[in-house]
Amino acid sequence: MQSDLAALLVPVISWDHAVSLWLNSYAGHTPALDRFVYNLADSAMLKGDLFMAFFWWLWFKRDDANTERRQTILTALAGAIIAIAVARLLQLMLPFRERPLHSDTLNLTPPTVVNPDTLDGWSSFPSDHAVLFFALALAVWRLHRTLGVFAILWAGIGICLPRVFLGYHYATDIIAGAVLGMIIMQAAFLLLRPRLLAQPLLRWEKAHATSFYCAAFITSLQLAVLFQDVRQLTVDSIGLVHHLTMTSAVATESGGVQ
Repeated sequence: MQSDLAALLVPVISWDHAVSLWLNSYAGHTPALDRFVYNLADSAMLKGDLFMAFFWWLWFKRDDANTERRQTILTALAGAIIAIAVARLLQLMLPFRERPLHSDTLNLTPPTVVNPDTLDGWSSFPSDHAVLFFALALAVWRLHRTLGVFAILWAGIGICLPRVFLGYHYATDIIAGAVLGMIIMQAAFLLLRPRLLAQPLLRWEKAHATSFYCAAFITSLQLAVLFQDVRQLTVDSIGLVHHLTMTSAVATESGGVQ
């Protein structure tokens, strides 16, 4: 069965490699292009900030649909948090997939501004950027059809395509992430009923606006950067605990030998 699966994946992998090599043919030749794409991919303002600004704008818009719209926004943000958590969990549980940038088979030319060690040791499948921003784009589409179309196009062209150019992801990492993100967001709207999530949060906002908006600000800020601070602190903490455990074990062993 594994051999059958491997045979099915051969054309997919070949297509992935072809796309990566084609985009990479434009990298490393024009420093200005490399830097532009790198800054575009790295810009929180042009990624999460745009989406969060849209939700904040709609949150404070006053009209007859205000309560219903706020319920939709809260559900969307909860769905986005679930989406990024699922994406990271899958990256850890699924077989490790090396980034194109680190593939000896592809031997890509790194863009001039990219550190070759970037994201080394982090599995590329699925793309957490694609999962999150396509999930958010679907939520935008539910709230505003025209802006939703723009959000979907921007998630693909402005956010995810640069990451393929830079060698961070294969095309199928992006496609799978996009599909997964939209499925999770749609499931959130189907399963997270207002009385279970949005209504209690709206009651919190009315009763304790100060604490609610502090929490909302921090949550939207972390969503804008894909919880990068939280993830890095978690990794560092695990590394520190591992180091202390090993040091303690060595010290104990040394003491026993003496």
